[in-house]
Amino acid sequence: MEWKLFKKNHKNYPGDQYSKEYIDETLALLAKENDLTNIPLAFSFLLTNSKELQIRTAKVLQASISKLSSIQLLRLDKLFRERTSLEWSYDWGKESPHNLLLPTFTEEEKITILGLCTFHPNGYFREKALDLLAVYSSGGELPFLIIRCNDWVNEVREKAERYVENRIVSTYLTRFVDHLSLVFKLNNSERDNDSILFEKVVKLLSQKESLSALEKGIQSEITQIRFFCYKIIIYSKMFTKKMLVNYLRLEKHPHSRLLLFNEIVADISKEEFNEYYSILKKDKFPMVRVKVLQQLYAFNPSYSKSDIECALFDKSRVIRSVARFLLTKQNITDFSSYYVYKITQSSNENLRGTLLGLGEAGNESHVKLIIPFLKHRNAGIVKAAVHAIAMLDAEHYNNLFLEMLDHEHKGVSKEARKSLLKSYYKDKKDTIYHLYRNSNNVHTRYNAAVLLCSLPKWDAIPYIVEMYTDKRESNLYLLGESRFSRWIVNFNKSFETPTKSQIDSIKQALNKFGSRLEKNERKEFEFCMKGF
Repeated sequence: MEWKLFKKNHKNYPGDQYSKEYIDETLALLAKENDLTNIPLAFSFLLTNSKELQIRTAKVLQASISKLSSIQLLRLDKLFRERTSLEWSYDWGKESPHNLLLPTFTEEEKITILGLCTFHPNGYFREKALDLLAVYSSGGELPFLIIRCNDWVNEVREKAERYVENRIVSTYLTRFVDHLSLVFKLNNSERDNDSILFEKVVKLLSQKESLSALEKGIQSEITQIRFFCYKIIIYSKMFTKKMLVNYLRLEKHPHSRLLLFNEIVADISKEEFNEYYSILKKDKFPMVRVKVLQQLYAFNPSYSKSDIECALFDKSRVIRSVARFLLTKQNITDFSSYYVYKITQSSNENLRGTLLGLGEAGNESHVKLIIPFLKHRNAGIVKAAVHAIAMLDAEHYNNLFLEMLDHEHKGVSKEARKSLLKSYYKDKKDTIYHLYRNSNNVHTRYNAAVLLCSLPKWDAIPYIVEMYTDKRESNLYLLGESRFSRWIVNFNKSFETPTKSQIDSIKQALNKFGSRLEKNERKEFEFCMKGF
């Protein structure tokens, strides 16, 4: 499609080439779902002879952009270049973004339009948009300016850096906090002055008068903003340990929690640790609880035993392992007795951790204590029981795993599949195939298919061909497709020759399903079989 952009009374503007229905649908969809991929298309609607469409498009774009996070704006920058690259042949450099603005547009709408113009592939056009955008000082222009600090054109980048530097003042504190994700991205950039600009912004945010803006950022729903606010508060030393503990109590994201925790325990005194221990030991993040447990032992080796013993039943494998390690330092090595006692007490408290712990520390004789839990009403407990038995004696209980493969809960079925893979199950392939063909559970059929595909080379291929050529269930077809391709690619990695019965099974599968293979696939497969 060709048009002469911004020329008055021209009839071939892109916004005038679409049907009214298509424009209405696109704008309505953007307003409803805010899909980034629709924004470049909607932007082209501004190039129209219809002022009504321009006004309507500007409103939708402004509402859409106002909902985007900094990271989404970065994605949109890349997307804009990809979606507009076909128009590079037009002389955008001689046009002005100002011509896209109507006097009736609100300031927010003008900033949005000019901001999107800074995403354009043409450097001259981006530079003009940048100059026009820099006139505004409401703060809405800031993310677009920061993004251009990483521009690949020196002139554009240097202007953007200058415009951002002019805004490193107290009135922009909350705006910089809102876009900390972009600011920290500058620090990872390989552009000349980006790290210097980053340091200047951090210096502004490290001042005492910035703390209120940072604490407001800590309440953001965006994980990255909270994380970077914590980093600046920690870097600037504007905190007490009590402040960090309060932040920790409210923070949900594990990486932010670990950042806060590491700072809390850095140079912490025994008295301070004991004061905050009751809060720290309940942390949901295993890496934090591990460090708490280790710190507890370091400070209180003589009376930390009971708490470490409780950690033997933690839901996290890492915690249980560390607890056992710390108890060995106190000459305690019989850990299975802890788990056996807990199970025989018929307590549901920490039952999952107890079963898994027994699987890790017990022996084959303990399997009989675990088997009754395979009928537990809680699927999580059943999964733990299956996993524990697999750790203790997978080879002798694969019949049991085979039974659990058809469990109504997909998580239990998957655990049974993983347990069977740890054992020899080739002699069970007929039963597994029966489940693959006849189970009422979709997840059972899939897990049975995975097991059949995982058999040795010559045993697996008849089943793989059947799955690949049976397109009734997409998940099984896709599994068969990937395994068939893998089988062909890896064929020469093993020089094991097939037995007569294996060759007969392969021929039978090929006669039954081979016609459904693509001609080139069948030819390649038959080539692999040549000589057998």
